Amino acid sequence: MKVIKSKVARLNHVAKLVVGLFSVVTLILGSGCSTMKVPPLNSGKADSYTPHQLKNGVVVGIHPMTDKREVEDMFKVNLLDKGLLPILVVVENQSLDASFIVAQNKLAVLNAATGTSSPSQRKKVTTNAGEAMQASGAIMVSLGGFVLPLLLIGLPIECTGMQHASDASVIEFNLGDKEFYSRTLGPGEKAQGFVYFQYPKESLTAGSYHVVAEVKNSATGETTTFDFPANLTPPKS
Repeated sequence: MKVIKSKVARLNHVAKLVVGLFSVVTLILGSGCSTMKVPPLNSGKADSYTPHQLKNGVVVGIHPMTDKREVEDMFKVNLLDKGLLPILVVVENQSLDASFIVAQNKLAVLNAATGTSSPSQRKKVTTNAGEAMQASGAIMVSLGGFVLPLLLIGLPIECTGMQHASDASVIEFNLGDKEFYSRTLGPGEKAQGFVYFQYPKESLTAGSYHVVAEVKNSATGETTTFDFPANLTPPKS
């Protein structure tokens, strides 16, 4: 009888331990592993941006993001420090009856000095630090299966690693989601998105670049070119 009571007591102790540990895990995961939130891209009308141009019933406006805070608010990472400058392009078809094709490969940044053009150059801007931390956390948790204190230490580490990996995925997805993609615009329709310009920080000179967009009438094949001299120099830190 004493043996049975002893076993029951041990089982009760283990059950209480599991319930308590479950509460701790729930608290940690619920409070620290939330997904990063990013704002949607809600642009204004094309003619609300400086500069903008109206040609043949189409309005194109651009907005180079050279302000660090504005970039971080939109992308949750400072792209400027990584040599990537986002340029918002907004195209509106104000024609009553014509449709226009705006191709992604017809949006580019032109180097006025060399005559060379650079299409959108989105690249990976996050590191594998999140994955490494996640792996470290997994090791700690596996050790924690034998030693409770290690488990309690390992859980926050794994949660942190998962958070970093999740944030990195969200940032990369956000870059792709906000990029300007090819569109055919019917009357009254608008397209918006970013062109990502990878720039040489040491030699980027104000006024030496142009943002160029080419729009084609889908019925006639006639092309209209928009050329914007642009100050792409980010402010000094």
